[in-house]
Amino acid sequence: MANKAMRFLYRLNVYQSTIILTLLSIPWLFYLLLQPRTISTAINWAYTALIYFILSFILYLFLQWISRSGRSNFRKKLVIFTRIYIRFHVAAALLGVTSLLMHVLIMVQFGLIGSREGLSGMIAIGGLVVLIFTGYLRKRKSSGKRRRFHRYAAYLFLFFVLIHMVL
Repeated sequence: MANKAMRFLYRLNVYQSTIILTLLSIPWLFYLLLQPRTISTAINWAYTALIYFILSFILYLFLQWISRSGRSNFRKKLVIFTRIYIRFHVAAALLGVTSLLMHVLIMVQFGLIGSREGLSGMIAIGGLVVLIFTGYLRKRKSSGKRRRFHRYAAYLFLFFVLIHMVL
């Protein structure tokens, strides 16, 4: 039974993993969708997006952990876990982008885009566009150079998000 589950998880594509992650997130997403459109709801959408982006970024930490660990039983288990977790990397990013769009739509509705916070948010979205583009390029043809660009774009996006959160 465990082998069947592992084979199923190894074979997941982006669409399947997005459906699974969305199904697991439905209670929270419905809760947010049923809330009145207020600034608090917009902030909850932003935190939801942040959680999905962190889940996506954690993959990099797992890969670093694997590369720095020696040959051990724990490393083998971490590799297996990471091979499954990698299937949900894009799915988490897609749900993060969707949640972020909800955040932006509500903020635009309240006219807060012209503020200092809104400007920093638009700069962060620019960083996200670069991150998505480098991820797309990496998906089309994987190379060390494209992997580095995607990683640096992730750091850039994280930097812009932190500035936006501080303001």
